[in-house]
Order: sequence, then C-alpha cells, then structure tokens
Amino acid sequence: MKKIIYLLVFITLCSNLFAQTDTIRLSVSQATQFGISNRFDVKSDSLNINMAKSRLTRSKKELLPDLAANGKVTYSGQLQPSIIPAGNLGFTEPQKIAIGMKNNTVFDLDLIYAIYKPGLYTDIKVAKNNLILEKEKNNKTRIDIKIEISESYYNVLLKDLQYSIALKNEQRYKEYYDLAHGKFDNGALIESDELQSELDYKNARANTEKQKQNYLLSQQYLKYKTNIPAQSLIILTDSLQVIENSKITVDSSATVASNRSELKQLSIEQDGNALQLKKARQNYLPSLSVFANYTRLFQGPEFNYANNFYWAPVNYIGVKLTIPITGSIKNINSVTECKFKISQTNFNIKQKKADVEYEIQQAIAKLSNAEKNLLVAKDNYILSQRVYELKKQQFNLGSFSYEKLLDTEKSLAVTEQDYMTAVYDCLIAKINYQKAIGGF
Repeated sequence: MKKIIYLLVFITLCSNLFAQTDTIRLSVSQATQFGISNRFDVKSDSLNINMAKSRLTRSKKELLPDLAANGKVTYSGQLQPSIIPAGNLGFTEPQKIAIGMKNNTVFDLDLIYAIYKPGLYTDIKVAKNNLILEKEKNNKTRIDIKIEISESYYNVLLKDLQYSIALKNEQRYKEYYDLAHGKFDNGALIESDELQSELDYKNARANTEKQKQNYLLSQQYLKYKTNIPAQSLIILTDSLQVIENSKITVDSSATVASNRSELKQLSIEQDGNALQLKKARQNYLPSLSVFANYTRLFQGPEFNYANNFYWAPVNYIGVKLTIPITGSIKNINSVTECKFKISQTNFNIKQKKADVEYEIQQAIAKLSNAEKNLLVAKDNYILSQRVYELKKQQFNLGSFSYEKLLDTEKSLAVTEQDYMTAVYDCLIAKINYQKAIGGF
C-alpha cells in the first residue's frame, strides 16, 4: 500500500513539473509581440490613454448645464420680533411683534447654462490633443521595448554562436592533446609540449563552460524582457545566417525623419501650445449665461406638510453677463508665456530634426561598413578553418612543431573573434538603422 502511495505522489510531482515547463518557439517578431502583450509596464502605460480619454469625456460634459436640486428645513423655536416704532400701525408706543412662521421648508431647482463661455470648446480640443499625445508616447514606449527585446534576442544568437565556436575550439584542443599525447608516448614529442597541450585543452574546456553560462544567462535575460516564466524553455526560430543574409533597403530621403516618434510628439505638443495660446486669448472675452430657479416654499407653524395652504411656488429666470476687468490684466502674462512656449518648441523641433537626420546618416554609414566587415570576417573565418586542417595534418605527420601549431591556433582565434564581433556589429547596425528611420 505504501508503495502505491509513493508511486502516486511521484506521478503527481512529475505531472506538475512537466505542466510547469512550457516550450515556446519565438522568432524576432514573435518575441517583440509577445513582450508587448505580456509586459506589465506596457499595460500600466496604456492606462495613461484611458485616463486621457476620461479627461476628454469630462471636458465634453462641461457643455451640459449645471442643474442642482436643493432642500432646506429651518425651524425656529422662538421667532425674532420686529420693532414697530410709535405712531405706526396705530400704536402710540413702540411695540415688539413676532411676524413669521416657525417652520420654513424650501425645495428648489437651480439651473445655470453657459450660452457663451470663452475657452469651453478649446478645452475639448486641448483634451483631444492630449489624448493623441498620450497615444504617441505609448507608441514610443512600445518602440523602445521592441528594440530592447530585439537586442536581447540577437544577443542570445550571438552567445549561441560563441558557445558553438567554443565547443569547436575545445574539440580542436582535444585533438591537439590526443596527437601530442600519442607522440609523447612514442618519444616523438618532449614532455613540456605534451603538458602544454593538456593545459590548453583544459583551458578550452573551461572557456566552453563559461560560454555556456553566458548563453544560458542571455536566455534568462530574453525571458525577463518578454516576461516569460523562467522555467519555460524557449527555442529561437530565427538564425544568425538568415538575419545576416536579410537585406535592408536603405532610404536616405528627408521624409524618413518624420517617422520618428520624438518628432511626432513635438509636433503634437506644438499643436497643444497653439491651443493653449488660443485659450489664453479667449480669456479676454466676456461670458454669457442664463440662470433659472423654481422653488416650492412651505411656511407654517408646525410640520403639517399636507396642508396646501402653507405651500407657495416661487420662480425666476435671468441672464448674466460677465466681463473680465482685472482678470484681463492678469492674463497678459499667460499669453506671453504661451508665445514663449511655442518659440521654444519650434527650436526643439528644428534641433531634433537635425539630430535625427544626422543619426540616420550615421546609421546608414555604420550599416554599410558593418555589412562589408562581416563579409570580410566571414571569408577569413572560413579560410582559417582550411588553414587549421592543413596545419593539423602537418603536425600529425611530424613536419610541424606544436609551438608553430599554437601560432596557427592563435591566428584562428583572432579570426573567430573578429567574425563574432562583425556579426554582432552588423546586427546592432541593423537595429540602429531601423530605430533611426522609425522602422519599429
């Protein structure tokens, strides 16, 4: 019975383990989309759009009239008397007379409607402009996250390449060591060279383990950037070869710069500045509103609300014109500040255009150089592999010393490093070009 219980517990644990380990296949585009839909900061940032929509709705509701219902009950335990001077109402002496009712109850409706209020419709336009700006800011956040995820994705591919090359290096040094050990046993190699080959092999194994650790860490970083659970297994479907061979059509036209989110934000901000200036100027204008009131008034000695005799309706309607006087003087500074803000934003737009145009030209030049350097580095890497095979054969035949073989190995290591650097530079150059032209 105990064996059956242990078996059931073991099966349950295994099923939970397998259920928690998901396998996710990702291309670069899928990784960016997965990260956008999965990250909490994106979800948090999107709430700014909802708040901007709420502010827009609130601005539109300002067009509605203000209608309020009021109720008030006043009960006086003792009425305040009025003084009647002598000679009035037939009194020869001054008299105190309490006139009024102890219970005064009022129920009324107050209506205020702005027929013309300067800046009311401008406020709605400002709210719409702020909504557009929040959407563009959200777009910029998504672009930055796409760039981060793309870079981390390419970094995994690079670390995978470094790991695979380290494995090849380890295999080469293993072959060196096997050959040197065989030669040493046959008396064809001195002991120092045999020990050196063993040390080189162990160092290569250590480097392979280091590159493996870097590769696993790069995977964890990609999971972090895409908010994928750490226990999930990810398989990258895009390869370095496909990315290397993918050609980017370079566009150096002046209209490319307009795709940048930074410029779009400044343009939207400038529209908002113009609206703020318009609103400040409208503050000089008078406002016109209509007001109305309907009241049901109860005046009685007690709380006998059922007696219609004590109820009386009261109503009125009117028009109010408000002309700002001292407010116009205070508003002069607001208009001046808005003009300064427009001029400041104009300068920012011009500078940002210059920055973006320079960034595009630099990205084009770096991309061209990186692609050329990659072709050269790849050819050198392939050639170094052929040289290695020839030198290994010569060493095996005894016509090549281990010391000279190490010189060849050092040259091969340099070409390998140059190739990996060229691959990484090309990947980053492609990302930077897409970023410069607003291609994300």
